[in-house]
Amino acid sequence: MRKGALLIAGVCVCWQVVFAFQDSDLDGVEDSKDKCPNTPILVLVDKDGCPIERESKRGPRKGKFYLRVGGGYFKDEGEERTYSLVSIAYSYRGFYTSFTTRYYLSSKRYDPGMGDSSLFFGYSKFLTKRLYTLPGIRFKLPTGADQYTNGKVDITPSLVLDYILDGYDVFTYFSYTFRGDSRLKDTFSGSVGMGYDFTRKLYGSLSLDITQSSYDKKYNAYISLFALYDITKKLYTTLSYTKGLDREAADHSLTVRLGIRF
Repeated sequence: MRKGALLIAGVCVCWQVVFAFQDSDLDGVEDSKDKCPNTPILVLVDKDGCPIERESKRGPRKGKFYLRVGGGYFKDEGEERTYSLVSIAYSYRGFYTSFTTRYYLSSKRYDPGMGDSSLFFGYSKFLTKRLYTLPGIRFKLPTGADQYTNGKVDITPSLVLDYILDGYDVFTYFSYTFRGDSRLKDTFSGSVGMGYDFTRKLYGSLSLDITQSSYDKKYNAYISLFALYDITKKLYTTLSYTKGLDREAADHSLTVRLGIRF
């Protein structure tokens, strides 16, 4: 396959639920399986993400860009929402940054309008041949309409640890959100799961996620499914689904995205 792009960070509307599936060098090979995480964008790679062709005489590109668009559906008790998503990202030698924003198309309680955005910075590194780490920090930007935002900036440092096995990867994720709104409580989120590379085009994973409510600090549990499929060398699609496992958790969340590498 050709090096492409993927960074998944799924966010619930009412509670933050983060998925630990990353491709911080934007390469179409999931970080947990990418043994060459800094391969230039136009270099052909094998299933491990390592080059299988010579670089051009001009040398490798230093940076990589990525664009993805998509939409989603959220349901919790009496509220249902649909929304569109746009994300742009840039990667350079292990450093990664992305900007994502959403627009709510429909809601049972509110009029359509702009949602909050997020800005993420991270750095990917293999600590050993099989153990991968991605520390990062995310800023929630109050770009939303009045009914979809509290007008405050939230700051969320995070850490992904992923251990690579033959065809499998086992991962865990931790984050802590410092709320800009003094009426809300700071919250912890965590995830543990396993992924499997079915073919060179299809990757899937299953995880158990927990997150605290920003109102009463109670923990809510979710089960999450994720799939990535390469359509062509430049195009791919992802699907993320989350189901709440307890009464206080959001009922359902579904996101589908189409990505392009360039």
